[in-house]
Amino acid sequence: MIFCLADKKDALQIAQIHKNEIDKGFLSSLDIIFLGNFYGALIESKFSFCIVAKEDDRIVGFISGVFDLDKFYRYFLKNYFFQSVVLLCKKVFNISYIKKILETLLYPVKEKNLPPAELLTMAVLKQFQGQGIAGKMFFEFLGEMKKRDIKTFKVLVGEELKSAIAFYEKNGFTFLKNTTIHNRKSSRIYLYDIK
Repeated sequence: MIFCLADKKDALQIAQIHKNEIDKGFLSSLDIIFLGNFYGALIESKFSFCIVAKEDDRIVGFISGVFDLDKFYRYFLKNYFFQSVVLLCKKVFNISYIKKILETLLYPVKEKNLPPAELLTMAVLKQFQGQGIAGKMFFEFLGEMKKRDIKTFKVLVGEELKSAIAFYEKNGFTFLKNTTIHNRKSSRIYLYDIK
């Protein structure tokens, strides 16, 4: 098993793992090509990164983060806006989707007193879960944050994602507060201070 920074060619495979393993949440409800663009942007932007766990050139897990969520969203909109509109055109006329898109983009503004750095997503294929892969990816994630001199970052996790909450609490995240996003769904915000 190797752990390394993702390459742009990995984006679609990462998107597929996201769609399969993170079945709840707004991003998971979107088209696989849109998700591929999202992860492509995370991989290529200087404001973000994605680490993958590979076994025999197959991606079995990933963890992604941003150094500044607001700057990453601006990068994504500048470079992927038109592609995204085309991919979302069926959903873009649905009022609830427009509202969710706006909530996602405005989340950094709503929580402006929080650190700009964030752990965005993490997933491991079901058949590889329980082998310590998530913990090893998180260790690599911390290394990337340290390289950029990030001292504190946040994670937003849905209240219904009990195993994710357990992982974060076990690994030293501190609960900060509850918030609501996407149809008033309750989520928790955790902070992590890098020692």
